[in-house]
Amino acid sequence: MKILQIGMGNVAGGLEAFVMNYYRVLVHKDVQFDFVCMYDKIAYEEEIRRLGGRIYYIPNVKKNYRGYVRELKRILKETKYDVVHVNMLSAANIVPLRIAHKMGVPKVIAHSHSSSCPGFIRKTMDQWNRPKIARYATDRVACGEMAGRWLFGDKAYQNGEVVLINNAIYTERFSFSSEKRTELRKEMSWEGKTVIGHVGRFDIPKNHDRMVDIMNCLSAKDKNVVLCLIGPKEGLYGQIREKVQKAGLEDQIFFAGKQENVPKYLSAMDVFLFPSLFEGVPFALIEAQANGLPCVMSDAVSEEAVVFSENVRRLSLQIEDKIWADTLMEMSRLERKSQNVIHDRMQEAHFDITTEAERLRKLYLGNR
Repeated sequence: MKILQIGMGNVAGGLEAFVMNYYRVLVHKDVQFDFVCMYDKIAYEEEIRRLGGRIYYIPNVKKNYRGYVRELKRILKETKYDVVHVNMLSAANIVPLRIAHKMGVPKVIAHSHSSSCPGFIRKTMDQWNRPKIARYATDRVACGEMAGRWLFGDKAYQNGEVVLINNAIYTERFSFSSEKRTELRKEMSWEGKTVIGHVGRFDIPKNHDRMVDIMNCLSAKDKNVVLCLIGPKEGLYGQIREKVQKAGLEDQIFFAGKQENVPKYLSAMDVFLFPSLFEGVPFALIEAQANGLPCVMSDAVSEEAVVFSENVRRLSLQIEDKIWADTLMEMSRLERKSQNVIHDRMQEAHFDITTEAERLRKLYLGNR
Protein backbone atom coordinates (compact mmCIF):
# COMPACT_ATOMS: atom_id res chain seq x y z
CA MET A 1 0.00 0.00 0.00
CA LYS A 2 1.45 3.36 -1.05
CA ILE A 3 0.75 6.49 0.99
CA LEU A 4 1.77 10.03 0.01
CA GLN A 5 2.41 12.15 3.11
CA ILE A 6 2.04 15.92 2.73
CA GLY A 7 2.66 18.62 5.33
CA MET A 8 5.95 17.70 6.96
CA GLY A 9 8.32 20.62 7.43
CA ASN A 10 12.08 21.03 7.69
CA VAL A 11 12.18 21.01 11.51
CA ALA A 12 11.28 17.99 13.64
CA GLY A 13 8.16 18.99 15.56
CA GLY A 14 5.03 17.20 16.73
CA LEU A 15 3.50 16.77 13.29
CA GLU A 16 6.73 15.30 11.96
CA ALA A 17 7.06 13.03 15.00
CA PHE A 18 3.56 11.65 14.38
CA VAL A 19 4.31 10.71 10.78
CA MET A 20 7.66 9.13 11.58
CA ASN A 21 6.48 7.19 14.64
CA TYR A 22 3.80 5.50 12.55
CA TYR A 23 6.07 5.08 9.52
CA ARG A 24 8.66 3.14 11.55
CA VAL A 25 6.01 0.56 12.44
CA LEU A 26 3.89 0.47 9.29
CA VAL A 27 6.85 0.06 6.93
CA HIS A 28 7.06 -3.47 8.32
CA LYS A 29 3.36 -4.05 7.62
CA ASP A 30 3.49 -3.58 3.84
CA VAL A 31 2.77 0.16 4.05
CA GLN A 32 5.18 2.52 2.29
CA PHE A 33 5.25 6.28 2.85
CA ASP A 34 6.47 8.77 0.25
CA PHE A 35 6.73 12.47 1.04
CA VAL A 36 6.08 15.87 -0.52
CA CYS A 37 8.11 18.77 0.86
CA MET A 38 8.11 22.42 -0.20
CA TYR A 39 11.22 23.35 1.79
CA ASP A 40 14.92 22.92 0.99
CA LYS A 41 15.12 19.88 3.25
CA ILE A 42 12.60 17.70 5.04
CA ALA A 43 12.91 16.67 8.69
CA TYR A 44 14.21 13.10 9.13
CA GLU A 45 15.43 13.05 5.51
CA GLU A 46 18.15 10.45 6.06
CA GLU A 47 15.87 8.10 7.97
CA ILE A 48 13.11 8.42 5.39
CA ARG A 49 15.48 7.39 2.62
CA ARG A 50 16.84 4.57 4.76
CA LEU A 51 13.32 3.22 5.23
CA GLY A 52 12.74 3.31 1.47
CA GLY A 53 10.61 6.44 1.23
CA ARG A 54 10.78 8.77 -1.78
CA ILE A 55 10.94 12.51 -1.18
CA TYR A 56 9.55 14.93 -3.75
CA TYR A 57 10.84 18.47 -3.36
CA ILE A 58 8.42 20.87 -5.00
CA PRO A 59 7.98 24.69 -5.07
CA ASN A 60 6.63 26.46 -2.00
CA VAL A 61 2.91 27.08 -2.52
CA LYS A 62 3.24 30.58 -1.01
CA LYS A 63 6.02 31.61 -3.39
CA ASN A 64 5.12 29.67 -6.53
CA TYR A 65 1.50 28.53 -6.49
CA ARG A 66 1.42 27.38 -10.10
CA GLY A 67 4.68 25.48 -9.73
CA TYR A 68 3.37 23.74 -6.60
CA VAL A 69 0.14 22.69 -8.33
CA ARG A 70 1.95 21.54 -11.48
CA GLU A 71 4.44 19.38 -9.58
CA LEU A 72 1.86 17.83 -7.26
CA LYS A 73 -0.33 16.90 -10.23
CA ARG A 74 2.69 15.35 -11.96
CA ILE A 75 3.52 13.24 -8.89
CA LEU A 76 -0.05 11.96 -8.58
CA LYS A 77 -0.24 11.23 -12.30
CA GLU A 78 3.04 9.30 -12.43
CA THR A 79 2.48 7.24 -9.27
CA LYS A 80 -0.89 5.77 -8.28
CA TYR A 81 -1.18 6.32 -4.53
CA ASP A 82 -3.79 4.50 -2.47
CA VAL A 83 -3.94 7.38 0.01
CA VAL A 84 -2.91 11.02 0.16
CA HIS A 85 -2.52 11.93 3.84
CA VAL A 86 -2.47 15.72 4.30
CA ASN A 87 -1.18 16.76 7.73
CA MET A 88 -2.55 20.18 8.62
CA LEU A 89 -1.88 22.78 11.29
CA SER A 90 -4.74 24.86 9.85
CA ALA A 91 -6.92 25.07 6.73
CA ALA A 92 -4.85 27.96 5.37
CA ASN A 93 -3.55 25.67 2.62
CA ILE A 94 -6.06 23.13 1.30
CA VAL A 95 -4.52 23.00 -2.17
CA PRO A 96 -3.17 19.43 -1.73
CA LEU A 97 -6.64 18.23 -0.67
CA ARG A 98 -8.21 19.80 -3.74
CA ILE A 99 -5.56 18.46 -6.13
CA ALA A 100 -5.70 14.92 -4.71
CA HIS A 101 -9.50 14.95 -5.00
CA LYS A 102 -9.36 16.25 -8.55
CA MET A 103 -6.77 13.61 -9.53
CA GLY A 104 -9.06 10.82 -8.33
CA VAL A 105 -7.02 9.53 -5.38
CA PRO A 106 -9.25 6.88 -3.68
CA LYS A 107 -8.67 8.12 -0.12
CA VAL A 108 -7.79 11.72 0.79
CA ILE A 109 -7.19 12.34 4.50
CA ALA A 110 -7.30 15.76 6.14
CA HIS A 111 -5.51 15.45 9.49
CA SER A 112 -5.74 18.16 12.18
CA HIS A 113 -2.65 18.46 14.38
CA SER A 114 -3.43 21.70 16.24
CA SER A 115 -6.18 23.69 17.95
CA SER A 116 -5.39 27.23 16.79
CA CYS A 117 -3.19 29.14 14.37
CA PRO A 118 -1.24 32.41 14.73
CA GLY A 119 -1.20 35.30 12.27
CA PHE A 120 -4.02 37.39 10.79
CA ILE A 121 -3.56 36.27 7.18
CA ARG A 122 -3.28 32.61 8.12
CA LYS A 123 -6.36 32.82 10.33
CA THR A 124 -8.32 34.52 7.55
CA MET A 125 -7.34 31.84 5.02
CA ASP A 126 -8.10 29.14 7.58
CA GLN A 127 -11.64 30.38 8.15
CA TRP A 128 -12.24 30.81 4.41
CA ASN A 129 -11.11 27.30 3.56
CA ARG A 130 -12.60 25.24 6.38
CA PRO A 131 -16.02 24.70 4.77
CA LYS A 132 -14.27 23.26 1.69
CA ILE A 133 -12.46 20.47 3.54
CA ALA A 134 -15.46 18.12 3.55
CA ARG A 135 -15.79 18.60 -0.22
CA TYR A 136 -12.27 17.36 -0.94
CA ALA A 137 -11.39 14.94 1.87
CA THR A 138 -12.82 11.43 2.11
CA ASP A 139 -11.71 11.21 5.74
CA ARG A 140 -11.21 13.73 8.53
CA VAL A 141 -8.70 12.78 11.22
CA ALA A 142 -7.45 14.55 14.36
CA CYS A 143 -4.92 13.97 17.11
CA GLY A 144 -7.58 14.66 19.72
CA GLU A 145 -11.06 16.05 20.35
CA MET A 146 -9.94 19.66 20.70
CA ALA A 147 -8.04 19.55 17.39
CA GLY A 148 -10.93 17.76 15.68
CA ARG A 149 -13.58 20.23 16.82
CA TRP A 150 -11.35 23.21 16.02
CA LEU A 151 -10.62 22.35 12.38
CA PHE A 152 -13.69 20.36 11.36
CA GLY A 153 -16.40 21.84 13.58
CA ASP A 154 -18.48 20.66 16.51
CA LYS A 155 -21.21 19.22 14.32
CA ALA A 156 -18.85 17.00 12.33
CA TYR A 157 -17.18 15.81 15.52
CA GLN A 158 -20.44 15.09 17.33
CA ASN A 159 -21.78 13.20 14.29
CA GLY A 160 -18.79 10.85 14.39
CA GLU A 161 -17.31 12.18 11.15
CA VAL A 162 -13.88 12.75 12.71
CA VAL A 163 -11.56 9.81 13.42
CA LEU A 164 -9.12 10.17 16.33
CA ILE A 165 -5.61 8.79 15.78
CA ASN A 166 -3.48 9.46 18.86
CA ASN A 167 0.01 10.91 18.95
CA ALA A 168 1.40 7.55 19.99
CA ILE A 169 5.02 6.83 20.95
CA TYR A 170 7.37 3.94 21.69
CA THR A 171 6.77 3.90 25.44
CA GLU A 172 9.88 1.85 26.26
CA ARG A 173 12.15 4.30 24.44
CA PHE A 174 11.26 6.99 26.96
CA SER A 175 11.62 4.83 30.07
CA PHE A 176 13.30 6.38 33.10
CA SER A 177 16.95 5.45 33.65
CA SER A 178 18.59 6.12 37.02
CA GLU A 179 22.02 5.55 35.42
CA LYS A 180 21.41 8.18 32.71
CA ARG A 181 19.98 10.53 35.31
CA THR A 182 23.08 10.32 37.49
CA GLU A 183 25.39 10.58 34.48
CA LEU A 184 23.78 13.70 32.98
CA ARG A 185 23.21 15.50 36.27
CA LYS A 186 26.91 15.05 37.07
CA GLU A 187 27.93 16.18 33.58
CA MET A 188 25.74 19.31 33.82
CA SER A 189 26.60 20.04 37.50
CA TRP A 190 22.96 19.56 38.47
CA GLU A 191 23.61 17.42 41.55
CA GLY A 192 21.50 18.63 44.46
CA LYS A 193 19.41 20.88 42.20
CA THR A 194 15.75 20.79 41.21
CA VAL A 195 15.66 20.44 37.43
CA ILE A 196 12.65 21.77 35.54
CA GLY A 197 12.49 20.72 31.90
CA HIS A 198 10.81 21.60 28.62
CA VAL A 199 11.01 20.17 25.11
CA GLY A 200 9.75 22.23 22.19
CA ARG A 201 10.57 24.62 19.39
CA PHE A 202 11.11 28.30 20.10
CA ASP A 203 7.74 29.30 18.67
CA ILE A 204 5.01 31.59 20.00
CA PRO A 205 2.62 28.77 21.05
CA LYS A 206 5.20 27.18 23.38
CA ASN A 207 5.31 30.36 25.49
CA HIS A 208 9.01 30.43 26.41
CA ASP A 209 8.53 34.04 27.53
CA ARG A 210 6.34 32.82 30.38
CA MET A 211 8.84 30.10 31.31
CA VAL A 212 11.51 32.75 31.85
CA ASP A 213 9.10 34.81 33.98
CA ILE A 214 8.31 31.77 36.12
CA MET A 215 12.01 31.00 36.53
CA ASN A 216 12.62 34.61 37.55
CA CYS A 217 10.08 34.10 40.32
CA LEU A 218 11.70 30.81 41.39
CA SER A 219 15.21 32.26 41.30
CA ALA A 220 14.29 34.96 43.78
CA LYS A 221 13.62 32.20 46.33
CA ASP A 222 15.99 29.39 45.40
CA LYS A 223 19.22 29.45 43.38
CA ASN A 224 19.27 25.63 43.32
CA VAL A 225 16.50 25.46 40.72
CA VAL A 226 17.42 25.22 37.03
CA LEU A 227 15.42 25.13 33.81
CA CYS A 228 16.59 23.03 30.85
CA LEU A 229 15.15 24.01 27.46
CA ILE A 230 15.49 21.41 24.70
CA GLY A 231 14.79 22.51 21.14
CA PRO A 232 16.53 23.71 17.96
CA LYS A 233 18.21 27.09 18.36
CA GLU A 234 15.97 28.67 15.75
CA GLY A 235 12.82 30.79 15.60
CA LEU A 236 12.48 32.89 18.75
CA TYR A 237 15.61 31.41 20.32
CA GLY A 238 17.63 34.65 20.05
CA GLN A 239 14.84 36.70 21.62
CA ILE A 240 14.43 34.28 24.53
CA ARG A 241 18.19 34.06 25.06
CA GLU A 242 18.36 37.86 25.28
CA LYS A 243 15.54 37.91 27.83
CA VAL A 244 17.38 35.33 29.95
CA GLN A 245 20.54 37.44 29.86
CA LYS A 246 18.69 40.63 30.84
CA ALA A 247 17.09 38.78 33.74
CA GLY A 248 20.51 37.54 34.90
CA LEU A 249 19.41 33.91 34.69
CA GLU A 250 22.26 32.52 32.56
CA ASP A 251 23.38 30.24 35.41
CA GLN A 252 19.90 28.81 35.92
CA ILE A 253 18.48 28.43 32.42
CA PHE A 254 20.24 25.99 30.10
CA PHE A 255 19.70 25.93 26.33
CA ALA A 256 20.38 22.31 25.39
CA GLY A 257 19.58 22.74 21.68
CA LYS A 258 18.26 19.90 19.57
CA GLN A 259 18.91 16.56 21.29
CA GLU A 260 18.89 13.09 19.79
CA ASN A 261 18.75 11.50 23.25
CA VAL A 262 15.72 13.25 24.76
CA PRO A 263 14.93 10.33 27.15
CA LYS A 264 18.29 10.84 28.87
CA TYR A 265 17.40 14.47 29.58
CA LEU A 266 13.90 13.56 30.75
CA SER A 267 15.44 11.12 33.22
CA ALA A 268 17.60 13.92 34.63
CA MET A 269 14.61 16.21 35.19
CA ASP A 270 12.39 16.45 38.27
CA VAL A 271 9.32 18.14 36.76
CA PHE A 272 8.15 19.10 33.26
CA LEU A 273 6.88 22.61 32.40
CA PHE A 274 4.48 23.20 29.49
CA PRO A 275 2.68 26.58 29.61
CA SER A 276 1.56 26.56 25.95
CA LEU A 277 -0.80 29.19 24.56
CA PHE A 278 -2.54 26.50 22.51
CA GLU A 279 -1.86 22.86 21.58
CA GLY A 280 -3.47 19.73 20.21
CA VAL A 281 -2.08 16.69 22.02
CA PRO A 282 1.66 17.46 22.25
CA PHE A 283 4.15 14.61 21.92
CA ALA A 284 6.46 16.23 24.45
CA LEU A 285 3.91 15.80 27.24
CA ILE A 286 3.20 12.19 26.31
CA GLU A 287 6.94 11.44 26.27
CA ALA A 288 7.48 13.16 29.63
CA GLN A 289 4.72 11.07 31.22
CA ALA A 290 6.18 7.91 29.66
CA ASN A 291 9.36 8.78 31.58
CA GLY A 292 7.34 9.13 34.77
CA LEU A 293 7.84 12.89 35.08
CA PRO A 294 5.30 15.00 36.98
CA CYS A 295 4.01 17.72 34.64
CA VAL A 296 2.69 21.25 35.06
CA MET A 297 0.89 22.49 31.97
CA SER A 298 -1.51 25.22 30.92
CA ASP A 299 -5.21 24.51 30.64
CA ALA A 300 -4.94 25.66 27.02
CA VAL A 301 -3.45 22.23 26.32
CA SER A 302 -6.05 19.55 25.63
CA GLU A 303 -6.88 17.44 28.68
CA GLU A 304 -6.55 14.44 26.35
CA ALA A 305 -2.79 14.78 26.78
CA VAL A 306 -3.14 13.78 30.45
CA VAL A 307 -2.41 10.09 30.99
CA PHE A 308 -1.62 10.25 34.71
CA SER A 309 -4.03 12.77 36.23
CA GLU A 310 -2.45 12.30 39.66
CA ASN A 311 0.93 13.39 38.26
CA VAL A 312 -0.25 16.30 36.12
CA ARG A 313 -1.42 19.76 37.18
CA ARG A 314 -3.22 22.04 34.71
CA LEU A 315 -3.10 25.76 35.49
CA SER A 316 -4.67 28.81 33.89
CA LEU A 317 -2.32 31.16 32.05
CA GLN A 318 -4.10 33.97 33.89
CA ILE A 319 -2.71 32.74 37.23
CA GLU A 320 0.30 34.66 38.57
CA ASP A 321 3.85 33.36 38.18
CA LYS A 322 4.17 32.68 41.92
CA ILE A 323 1.47 30.00 41.80
CA TRP A 324 3.12 28.38 38.78
CA ALA A 325 6.44 28.46 40.63
CA ASP A 326 5.00 26.98 43.84
CA THR A 327 3.18 24.27 41.89
CA LEU A 328 6.38 23.29 40.07
CA MET A 329 8.24 22.87 43.34
CA GLU A 330 5.37 20.88 44.86
CA MET A 331 5.13 18.56 41.84
CA SER A 332 8.91 18.10 41.65
CA ARG A 333 8.77 16.17 44.92
CA LEU A 334 6.46 13.45 43.54
CA GLU A 335 7.94 10.02 42.91
CA ARG A 336 7.99 8.44 39.47
CA LYS A 337 5.67 5.50 38.84
CA SER A 338 7.04 2.05 37.99
CA GLN A 339 7.65 1.29 34.33
CA ASN A 340 5.12 -1.55 34.35
CA VAL A 341 2.38 0.79 35.52
CA ILE A 342 3.41 3.39 32.94
CA HIS A 343 3.38 0.87 30.09
CA ASP A 344 -0.08 -0.46 31.00
CA ARG A 345 -1.58 3.01 31.36
CA MET A 346 -0.08 4.22 28.08
CA GLN A 347 -1.64 1.28 26.24
CA GLU A 348 -5.00 1.82 27.94
CA ALA A 349 -4.90 5.50 26.91
CA HIS A 350 -4.03 4.52 23.29
CA PHE A 351 -0.66 6.28 23.32
CA ASP A 352 1.55 3.23 22.68
CA ILE A 353 2.59 2.98 19.03
CA THR A 354 2.84 -0.82 19.01
CA THR A 355 -0.94 -1.06 19.27
CA GLU A 356 -2.04 2.23 17.66
CA ALA A 357 -0.25 1.75 14.32
CA GLU A 358 -2.69 -0.99 13.38
CA ARG A 359 -5.59 1.46 13.77
CA LEU A 360 -4.05 3.80 11.22
CA ARG A 361 -3.36 0.92 8.83
CA LYS A 362 -7.03 -0.08 9.00
CA LEU A 363 -8.02 3.51 8.26
CA TYR A 364 -5.82 3.46 5.18
CA LEU A 365 -7.47 0.21 4.13
CA GLY A 366 -10.90 1.70 4.59
CA ASN A 367 -11.86 -0.09 7.83
CA ARG A 368 -12.82 1.81 10.98
